[in-house]
Amino acid sequence: MAKRDDRLNDEIQFHIEQQTAKNIRAGMAPDEARRAALVKFGGVEQAREATRDEFRGALVADFFRDLRISFRSLRRMPSFAIATVLTFALGLGAAVAMFSVVNGVLMRPLPYPEADRIVRLYQLSEKGARNNVSGPNFGDWQSGTHSFTNAAVLSSFGRIPVTGLGDPQMVAAVRASQQFFAAMRVQPGAGRLFAAPEFLEDHPRVGVIGAKFAERLAADGTPIGRRFTYDGESITIIGVMPKGFDYPSGTDLWLPLDDGAAVKRSRTAHNYQAIARLSDGVSLPAARADISSLSRGLKARYGDTTWMFDADAVPILEVMTGKSRTTLQVLLGASLLLLIVATTNVSNMLVARGASRRQEFAVQAAIGASRGRIVRQLLAETLALCISGAVLGMAFASAAVRLFVALGPDSAPRLDSIGIDWQSTVFAIGAVAVISSVLAAISASSARSSHLSAALTEEGRAGSAGRKQMRLRESLIVIEVALTLVLLVGGGLLARSLDRVLAINPGFRTDDALVADLTMNSPEDGLTRRVHDQEEVVTRLAAVPGVEAVGFINSFPIGRGNFSNGQFIEMTRPDEFTSYDQIRAMGSALKPRLGQAAYRLANGGYFKAMGIPLIRGRLLDDSDVDAAPQAAVISESLAKQQWPNQDPLGRYIQFGNMDGDLRGIRIVGIVGDVREITIEQAPAAILYVSYLQRPGQGAAFSLVVRGPAPDQIAGTVRRVIHDVSPTTPVEIRSTTAALDAATGARRFNFWLIGAFAVCALTLAAIGVYALISFTVVQRAREMGIRMALGAEPGSLVRLVVWRGIQLSLAGAVVGLGMAFMLSGLLKDLLFEVTAHDPLVLGAVATIMLLVASVASMVPARRILRQTPARALRDI
Repeated sequence: MAKRDDRLNDEIQFHIEQQTAKNIRAGMAPDEARRAALVKFGGVEQAREATRDEFRGALVADFFRDLRISFRSLRRMPSFAIATVLTFALGLGAAVAMFSVVNGVLMRPLPYPEADRIVRLYQLSEKGARNNVSGPNFGDWQSGTHSFTNAAVLSSFGRIPVTGLGDPQMVAAVRASQQFFAAMRVQPGAGRLFAAPEFLEDHPRVGVIGAKFAERLAADGTPIGRRFTYDGESITIIGVMPKGFDYPSGTDLWLPLDDGAAVKRSRTAHNYQAIARLSDGVSLPAARADISSLSRGLKARYGDTTWMFDADAVPILEVMTGKSRTTLQVLLGASLLLLIVATTNVSNMLVARGASRRQEFAVQAAIGASRGRIVRQLLAETLALCISGAVLGMAFASAAVRLFVALGPDSAPRLDSIGIDWQSTVFAIGAVAVISSVLAAISASSARSSHLSAALTEEGRAGSAGRKQMRLRESLIVIEVALTLVLLVGGGLLARSLDRVLAINPGFRTDDALVADLTMNSPEDGLTRRVHDQEEVVTRLAAVPGVEAVGFINSFPIGRGNFSNGQFIEMTRPDEFTSYDQIRAMGSALKPRLGQAAYRLANGGYFKAMGIPLIRGRLLDDSDVDAAPQAAVISESLAKQQWPNQDPLGRYIQFGNMDGDLRGIRIVGIVGDVREITIEQAPAAILYVSYLQRPGQGAAFSLVVRGPAPDQIAGTVRRVIHDVSPTTPVEIRSTTAALDAATGARRFNFWLIGAFAVCALTLAAIGVYALISFTVVQRAREMGIRMALGAEPGSLVRLVVWRGIQLSLAGAVVGLGMAFMLSGLLKDLLFEVTAHDPLVLGAVATIMLLVASVASMVPARRILRQTPARALRDI
């Protein structure tokens, strides 16, 4: 710009001086002659601006003309254009797709006013684990701190059966206290929210439903005012939440919860989620310090009865996305690595094309084109390629996002927030701008032949592209191989982790058995009727030909059940405790007799249907009825945990805090361990009691039918359940499907990063192939001379291949170093595999070198088809 202004000033000054000289020759004095020259020329500044405007306009017009010419030239080079555009589109599409996912899940604010000030409150254990809240502790938080407003509690039902809205169906329901909707600052999309009297126990039941649930009911008219039945109670729909309101995630139905009654319950019953909004002017760190101080005081005041050592406040966006944050960030990083690999490959193609066009650039320079003019031409050509790739890449990204939403794991949060939006478009535009600038700069290096005659002579003799261009291409190959190896290491580590997970024995048979999830309520006839219906279903299904075993449990392993656990007390005799006052009176003397275990209701056929082995004693059976002594079977882990080197059979325990029944339970058997929550967690310490003796928590259960294939017997199972209990909704799956769902997130991560790695490996192989092909062509004269002097073609092949291997080896070394430093980012996604697993590092390095060797060998074999005379003649 400065040089152009200097030339413009010199031009203006030249015209003024010429007119001044002409005026002096006409007889004017020098001063008068210069003044007249200036008057005739006009305003100097106006002339400068007019000239600059014309220059700018010419630049813009030239650029768009170059762009049009570039698009036309792409049609004349279809192979180059297609390869370049597809490569760039692949990398950009993956990056934009993953950015859209990360933006939609992690960065996009929740659709609530000042959502960043909504927090979830947790009790913290001694080790810092986050737990739900007890009612009394929540009440103390409400009265003891001013850091929060609109504090509320939620009690999740899970999925409950409802009737009266068409076919019986399962809906996800929660109870919410009075301040919940105020804390979220949300108004209904239709109808109204709860009024204060509706939170009282004796008020007619009402409910508010989600927008998606309302859409399912829309076929029968407006849902407002419709009634349905749950647990024998009629509930009226009074409101519909607006689209986008989804807290807790996946909720279909909100029912009122009396938090006044909740705060009067046990401090050891951690049944509630607690949320609140930060008070005006209170920061999150200040609120955390406030509730932490209060909670430590409660611990000092109430001791072990509070089951709380500290407390924390966590933004709800972090709560909703916490488990997915690391995974999504790693996937975004992998997609950006793929974009860099694709860009490197494109730059290699452009450098190769630029090297072959050196004569063209030299001719352009010979007829007057400046270096800047040639660079602008290259910029336009590069931009044409990038624009074409960007258009195709956005199409790839849109399809990839839809595929992610459709196939993503069930645990992925906020899937409905994911899409290609203006932020994704801005990201794509920014990426294209940066990449096209870098590629244009690399391409411009091909046009820097300073000596016209040398360029023309070199091209005329079909010489090499020059050491500088070759070094640039080789450097790009090293970078490409290094980045590819990083992706391969990530994919290898995830593959090895997945293999370790799939090799775990979950403790039950994983081959196909049918699992029917249902909730059976018969409040009009009480528990007796429900137990009868459950027994009737089991009896009828056991009589179906081909059925080997039928059983059920209230929480299916690695499933959707309510995995409840609690504290039990070992008893000296079955009737030792008859009241809670008696237990509280013992105080700290009970500590040595306390234990922790999961509490499950099952029938005897469950263990056979699931293939859970009996280790000692006996299983539950039909003789364990309510009138008989209370019986239980425990898992091997519980036996080792609570009674190491002792025999637990015949001992009595009291588990009243789970179901309110203080009768002693006698341990009659020990069964094999089962991995309950996830495959990856250690086996749980479980106590199984008979549903015939303690049916209180057995309304929701999973029925397991072992025998014919699930698709063959599913209809029979549905029919039997409907015949016995027509109002009970049924959801059917298989044990294999349940196991696949449990490992779905890990499988998805592996396949996605694996796809990125395979794409990068393919691009790297293409890059090595192209480099060696270019080398063979450019060194044809050298090869001909060598063969004329007696060199064996095989030795020349080895020479060329060895160069490809050297570059790949250098890239592998750099890549292993990068992988060693970066693979630690994967540690949260790995299982029983270290981030620096030598087997994975060695395997991917070997794969990379083998692929590079093959990619080098294929073009190098052309030398074998050459003869010295042909090689020299073709020069």
